[in-house]
Amino acid sequence: MRLRNWWTGAAVVVLVAVSAATPQEKTTEHYYFFQLVFLSRPANAPQMSPDALEKLQEEHMGNIHLMHRQGKLMLAGPMLDDTPLKGIFVFKTQSAVEAEKWARTDPAIKANRLAPEIHTWIQPENSFSNPPESNPMENYALVLYRPGPNAKPHNGWDPIMKDHAAWLQDLRDSGKMVIGGPFRDGGPGYTHLLIFTGSAEDAAATVARDPFVVAGEAVPEVHPWMTQMGVLRQ
Repeated sequence: MRLRNWWTGAAVVVLVAVSAATPQEKTTEHYYFFQLVFLSRPANAPQMSPDALEKLQEEHMGNIHLMHRQGKLMLAGPMLDDTPLKGIFVFKTQSAVEAEKWARTDPAIKANRLAPEIHTWIQPENSFSNPPESNPMENYALVLYRPGPNAKPHNGWDPIMKDHAAWLQDLRDSGKMVIGGPFRDGGPGYTHLLIFTGSAEDAAATVARDPFVVAGEAVPEVHPWMTQMGVLRQ
């Protein structure tokens, strides 16, 4: 419960931090409870032949395109490093149950090559665009936070919360951070996701200056990542 309270408080100030720059824009910006799905490789994932893996990947991508055309899937992309975390989905539904139902239509999840983990992620409703399927992929850095050794509850107006919010706002204004914020559900695992332009090395150096990270309240995990060009509004 302590961590849930901490990140719920963080959500209040973070949403203020990443809102639009002018008062007029702030009054018209609406937030939505998107469902963010982490796709990880299970420890008991079955071994498959190269041909079978290629076929499964084609089916996986076909399902991604189908969910996108149906208006369910707002964002998807794979990690570019070799860790158990393989990618993410972001669904436009406020129901975690519905998001899991949609995720489990993925052939790779059905085959137990991927396993979903779902979090509620509050972001501006207009965070995602709908580019042509022919658009190429482009690289980003994806940063995840876990609770640090000094994590503790905060209200939205504690000094460290204000410093964290100002830091996020600077990143947003500079164009370094495209989108980011905490998960509404909190918990002992991942609690926060930020997406940066530039390299993973640059993102790691940047988040090391986050007041939360400096204070030991959050531990960052950085992955090179990519998604389709034009999906993320910048």
